[in-house]
Amino acid sequence: MPVNLHIADHPSCWQPLGPHQERTPDFQGFNLYGKDVPSYADLLAARDRMVARHPKTVVIACHLSNQGNDLAALGKVLDYSPNLYLDISARDYELGRQPKGAAKFLLRYRERLLFGTDMGREKNMYQGWWRLLQSGDEFIPGRIWWRYYGLELAGPILESLYRANAKRILNWKTG
Repeated sequence: MPVNLHIADHPSCWQPLGPHQERTPDFQGFNLYGKDVPSYADLLAARDRMVARHPKTVVIACHLSNQGNDLAALGKVLDYSPNLYLDISARDYELGRQPKGAAKFLLRYRERLLFGTDMGREKNMYQGWWRLLQSGDEFIPGRIWWRYYGLELAGPILESLYRANAKRILNWKTG
């Protein structure tokens, strides 16, 4: 049975609020600047230690392990943590604004990624994800204040992301 892990939050949560804050005012309630909490780097290091300590446990880190802002660094974590998997829930705003890098990341780690969402079950939410992941549309209105670019993922990547990886990880048997 895999373990689902939520650690940290977007790194901007540890920065002072103001006009240069990366996320919209909707997320200011998550701000941790000046609070007596572990730093972003400390939380990621704790994640890495925990995953390494339990190599036989499948760990699914939600929200791209809150490291979607730096897919190169996140890829290195996946490279040395074969038991770590990621879901992409609520990180459309990170994938959609770096389309080339995100598409390469999703291709390279396609066996370790899952579609997930904690954004409700409304039809338009799924349509937004499908447009982001499947289309080549440019300048898509995003959920946050910037525009997204479609990733045009190939069918086999989408199959892994939407279905196959979850079936494999959960040992889902049909019959």
